[in-house]
Amino acid sequence: MKRSFIILTSVLSLLLASCVQKDIVFDHEKQQFDAIDNAILIELIAPVGTAVDDEIYIFGAFNGLDENTAVGNLEWQMEKAAASDNKWGIYLFPADFVEGKTLADGFSFVSRKAGGERDIKGNTVVHTLDAAVGSANNIWAERWAAFFSSGDVKIEHNGPVVYVLDESGFNQLTLYMYGDVNDLGGAWPGLSVTGHETVNSIDFAYFDLGEGNDGLTETLIFSDNGSSQLADYGPITLGSEPTYLHITAEGTVEALKIDGVVGHDGAVVYVLDGMDWGMNTTLYMWGDINDLNGGWPGMAVTGTQTIGEYTYMYFDLGAQNEGLAEHLIFSNNGASQLPDYNDYVIGDDIYLYLTAAGPQLITDPENPGDVEWFDPQAKPKEPATIDLWLYNGTDTLALVVNEENDTTILPLYVYAWGSSEAFGAWPGAEIAEMEVVNILGLTLSHVTVEGFIGDEYHLIVNNNNGTQLSDYTVAAAEATNEYYLKIADEGVTPLSVMAQMPFAN
Repeated sequence: MKRSFIILTSVLSLLLASCVQKDIVFDHEKQQFDAIDNAILIELIAPVGTAVDDEIYIFGAFNGLDENTAVGNLEWQMEKAAASDNKWGIYLFPADFVEGKTLADGFSFVSRKAGGERDIKGNTVVHTLDAAVGSANNIWAERWAAFFSSGDVKIEHNGPVVYVLDESGFNQLTLYMYGDVNDLGGAWPGLSVTGHETVNSIDFAYFDLGEGNDGLTETLIFSDNGSSQLADYGPITLGSEPTYLHITAEGTVEALKIDGVVGHDGAVVYVLDGMDWGMNTTLYMWGDINDLNGGWPGMAVTGTQTIGEYTYMYFDLGAQNEGLAEHLIFSNNGASQLPDYNDYVIGDDIYLYLTAAGPQLITDPENPGDVEWFDPQAKPKEPATIDLWLYNGTDTLALVVNEENDTTILPLYVYAWGSSEAFGAWPGAEIAEMEVVNILGLTLSHVTVEGFIGDEYHLIVNNNNGTQLSDYTVAAAEATNEYYLKIADEGVTPLSVMAQMPFAN
C-alpha cells in the first residue's frame, strides 16, 4: 500500500507541475496591437458595457492633463482594437512626457460618453506602472463614473454655463463671446472646453462662463481653435438656466431643451426640401421690415428637426419680430429663387413644402402628403423647355440722352428670376445676341430656356441703365412651352399677329 501511494503521489506531482507551467490567457487579455521599439504600448481592457463607438483618453502627471482637459485631445485618444470590442490601445513616447514625469507618477482613463474611471466606492482610479520602452502592457479599468449616476455625471457649476452637443468634427472646440462685454472669457478664439457632462444620457461639452456674468447679453462664436468658425449665434442672455446647443458638421448651431428636443426663439418657418437645395437653402424677407434677418439672399438654415417621419429644415425668426407682416423668398443661396410666399404674419409657426411653383402650405406636419406634388422620395422632375420669341418694334428703353445732349443707343437685356436666373445675373442676356428669326415679316429674337415642368420665371426687360419694364411671368406648364412677346413702352405683352401664323398666341 505504501509503495502504491508513493507512485500515485509522483503522478499527481507531475500533473500539477504541468498545470502550473501552462498560463491561461482569456480573449480579452490577448495583445491586440504590435509592440514597437521606441514606445510603451498600453492596452486598456475596458469596463463591461463600454460602447464600441466610445472615445477613451489617457491622462495623468505624465502628460499634464486631467479628466476634463483630456477629452477631445486627439494626441491622447486611444484607438479601439479592430479584433476586440473590449480593448483600446495607445503608443506612449517618453519624449512627449512633461517635466520628467513617467507612468509611475500615476495615470487614469476617461470615457467621453461615461466619464472617468472609478473604483467601487466612486473614487477616481489612479494606476501606476514602471514600464520599459518597447513593452506591451495590459491595464484593467474598473468602471466608469456613469455606473454611479444612471447615465448622468452631475457637476456643480458656478455661474452661467453653455452645454454643447458637439458634432462639428472640430479637433479643438473653442467659444468666443462679444456683446455687453467683448472678449468675455478671453480674446479670440476664446474659451476652451471646461469639461464634459452627461445630461439625460447625452454627452455634452460644456463651457463655464464665470460667476457674476448673469444678465449679460452676448453673441457666441464656436470655432476650431480659431482655424475655422461657425456663424454667430445669438445674442443670448446669460442666466442661471443653462444654455443647451447642438452644433453640426454642416455648420449649424441650434438650440436644445434639456430633454434633447429642439427649442426655438420665437416663430419658426419649417420647410421640406422639394428643390434638392439642402443646407444651401436661404430665406429672405421683406415687408414691414425689408432685409429682416439679413440682406439678400437672407438667412441660412438654422438647423434641422425631425417631425414624425420627416426631417424639416427650419429658420428661427426671433421673438422680437412677432407681429411683422413679411413676404418670404426661398432661394438656392441666391443662385435661383422661388416665387414669394406672401403676407406671412410672424407669430404662429408655419410649415412649407418647397416646389418650383412656389412654397406650399403644409397643414399636417407629420403627414405632409396633403400638399400638391408632395413626394417624400423626391419624385424626379420632368424636363421641359420654354421658347421665348421677343419682338421689339420700336427702340423701347434703348434711347437715352447723355449729359452732352447726344442720343445714345443702349442695348436691351432680358433678366429672369424665379426657378433660376435663367439668363445669368443682372442685367441678364443681351437680346441683340439672341438667335434672329424672320417670320411673316417680323424680326423676332429667339431663346430657349431648359428646365423642368413646374418651373416659373419672371422676365424683366431692361437697358442696364436703371430703366426697366414691369415683370412678365412665364411658366413651364408642360413639356414644350412657347411665348411670343412684344416689347413696348407700356410693357411686355403677348404678341398679336395674323391668324394664319401657326405659332400665334
